Amino acid sequence: MKQAIQQISQSVAGPMERFREVYSTSLQSQNPLINQMVAHVKESSGKQMRPLLVLLCAQLCGEINDSTLHAAVALELLHVASLIHDDVIDESDERRGKPSLLAKFQSKTAVLGGDFFLSTALSEAVETQNLAMVNCIANMGKALVNGELLQLSGSKNAIYTEENYFNVIKAKTAELFRTCAVLGAISVSSQAETIQTMARMGEAIGICFQLKDDIFDYQENARTGKPTGNDIQEGKMTLPLLSVYLQASPAEQAQIKQAFDNKEVDYIRQLVVEKGGIDYTQQKIAYYKEQAIQYLHTFDASATRNALEQLILLVANREK
Repeated sequence: MKQAIQQISQSVAGPMERFREVYSTSLQSQNPLINQMVAHVKESSGKQMRPLLVLLCAQLCGEINDSTLHAAVALELLHVASLIHDDVIDESDERRGKPSLLAKFQSKTAVLGGDFFLSTALSEAVETQNLAMVNCIANMGKALVNGELLQLSGSKNAIYTEENYFNVIKAKTAELFRTCAVLGAISVSSQAETIQTMARMGEAIGICFQLKDDIFDYQENARTGKPTGNDIQEGKMTLPLLSVYLQASPAEQAQIKQAFDNKEVDYIRQLVVEKGGIDYTQQKIAYYKEQAIQYLHTFDASATRNALEQLILLVANREK
């Protein structure tokens, strides 16, 4: 996947390099402990798909500028901060196959580390010198918190509906991708109609991304590079299991619920595969993938549009 991302990045190679420079500069500190945490986070950093989306969307709509770069940095920082805080909430010792910040520095320090990334994101948002972009980033931050609280509330109150599930992922993962696309467009002063199209495309990409992650929780760890069964262990009924649960009889639902509450990971994983939960989720991914491509194809053909289409396909078809 990393090689595919690199190929997609070629159309914005220069801006991506400038993004990395601004990102690193933003995280410089005179505090040795902060520098240790930043170094640890960088060692396990992801593929930077979200800033790539910001840059590609900006280039599709106009010409990448300093506001675009600072927006991309702000979103990546906010994303990292949310992951750090998520690991603390979920008591997760692993992030992308490596020890999480929580595992290395313990909860209090990890929370403060997340706060450092969050505050740095706010500084970078101000550097866009665009109030509409600052407002967009701030709203996304609130949406991430809202999504996490919705998920926690749903787990505790056991309200299992597909509508509630999609409300959660739209407020979390999909909102982040949506904001990436919107900020890219706003940074080059796009028209309102264009921004709306980009918002819908970004949301569809984000939904694809989360649905694929949900499937990974039911697959072998060696294939995905991620821990499996985590959602079940944390009391999160995601779409693969939810679709099976909603189609079951009341008696079967009671049995599934008991196994879910008892965290019977192997039984639930087998049930989801046998009852078509993976297939159902794949169908949803295909639907949102086509939606994203349809929105993208309202723009004229170009190398940038091709790169964005490849990114959409990569998100929908990735294996880790």
